[in-house]
Amino acid sequence: MGGIQVWPGAIDWKHLEITEADLEALLNRFLEDPLPRTVEELARLVIQRRLQELEERRRALLAGARPFRPKDRYEVGERLCFPHLNFAIGTVVGIRDGYNPEIGPFKVIQVRFEGDGTLREFAAEYPLPHRLNELDGLRGPDEKGLRPDEVWATWGPRIQEQLLARLESSPDFVRVGDHWFPKALLVELHEGHLNLVEAILDVHGGGPLPPEALLPHLELPADVPPPLQIFSLNAALYRDPRFDEVGPAGQFLWFLRRMEPPEVLETPPRLQGRAYTGTREGLDEALVRIAAEIDDELSTPEEIRPGIGEADEVVWIATYPHLASGTAPLTRRTARVFPLGRTHRIRFEFEDGVSGRRWPGWVVRERKYVFGLKEWYQAHQVQPGCLVVFRRTREPGVIRVQLHGRSRRDWVRVARVVEGHIVFDMLRRQVPGEFDDQGLIYVDDPAALEELWPRWRSRPARALAQQLFPALARLTPQGTVHARTLYQAVNLLIRIPPESLFEEVMGMPGCVYLGDGYWRWTEEGA
Repeated sequence: MGGIQVWPGAIDWKHLEITEADLEALLNRFLEDPLPRTVEELARLVIQRRLQELEERRRALLAGARPFRPKDRYEVGERLCFPHLNFAIGTVVGIRDGYNPEIGPFKVIQVRFEGDGTLREFAAEYPLPHRLNELDGLRGPDEKGLRPDEVWATWGPRIQEQLLARLESSPDFVRVGDHWFPKALLVELHEGHLNLVEAILDVHGGGPLPPEALLPHLELPADVPPPLQIFSLNAALYRDPRFDEVGPAGQFLWFLRRMEPPEVLETPPRLQGRAYTGTREGLDEALVRIAAEIDDELSTPEEIRPGIGEADEVVWIATYPHLASGTAPLTRRTARVFPLGRTHRIRFEFEDGVSGRRWPGWVVRERKYVFGLKEWYQAHQVQPGCLVVFRRTREPGVIRVQLHGRSRRDWVRVARVVEGHIVFDMLRRQVPGEFDDQGLIYVDDPAALEELWPRWRSRPARALAQQLFPALARLTPQGTVHARTLYQAVNLLIRIPPESLFEEVMGMPGCVYLGDGYWRWTEEGA
């Protein structure tokens, strides 16, 4: 029929695309209220604007037209809209009496529709209930009037994802942490401001300092809201390579990059190795399980990302490459106790579980280790195979570290360097805490081991395993070597993840795999 040809129907939220008009509306909103917002807040504004825009368009189309309801009374010449007929518009051109014995008296109005001039009749002053009486004049009988929070509950995550992609590709918006703001509205910070920030951080040992501690020195315009001052300062520092944002999730802390420890900026040599990229198909269930228990950051090439969950405590079996580097591995298990965030380097504090002494620690997420433990390892004489406990404290950003259990004297494997070779003996030593029976290797002279290391660091792990295997096998009556023992021994000189090492040994002459993580050495096979 004739009438309105294009009626703005219900919004297809499931397939909603963020448009330039949406971004323009967000820019205007920032002009009215210049405060940084999260992408969720901005997505909710988009939803609210779309609903408001839809209603405004409908009201404009229906301007001067009264919604038709069967219960109402009408006059000739009155202009009506009909929600149940796709909001067609017509004018009352006649009125007559109608009668039905079962209903009683009512009126019949004659309406001529705009467009093709169609003439139709409708009941008016109708005494009985009718579903058309419930329409609000802006929605048809099959439309639901959704509120913004109802739209968000169903389609919010998708709309937020779409908006995030548009914001990231737009040159008009700047992101700092979880908040966004128009680039053109940022408070201008010139080179003098940034030089002053560098000097302040320098005086404080490089940092870390929050932006709130830096702002009072910069004398930014007093009429700028503090949240916008903080956002603008953070945005300026992010763009300057002199500064590094090292705060945990939800906290901004700034540090001078040139004053960060070298081990934070570059992977320590003892940790450098090739990540495992195989399929583990050649390893049985026991070897796969043992490899996972070792917590080697090279066991998986995937980056550690925030969102893996949190743990109050993890126990790590110490390995020599990390003891020599003053680090601990950042794996999917161990990372759950350390502070993670949006940045790759995060500054926190270690706390000695016995003395309570604190010192700086660093999460180096991009290279999957934690730095800051070298002095603690040396002070406690931590050995490969010792159980090290990392525990969250009630104070955010403070991780307690201590050895598991008490020190005791026991018969253990001892690695010594004799005439340029590693030899192993079972000797009595004072071990500083509980340890893994198969993994403990006591290093009598770390300095001698470090002198030997350059000769082996680039050689094949298989060559070292062939040399060490017979010496390790002679320490047990059965002539067997456990997978964790072999891993710890080889990693004294060559950095290799357990999966790669186990695959090498499975095909090595003289080694017979017995299952359950054990090999037996046979001189005949070698």
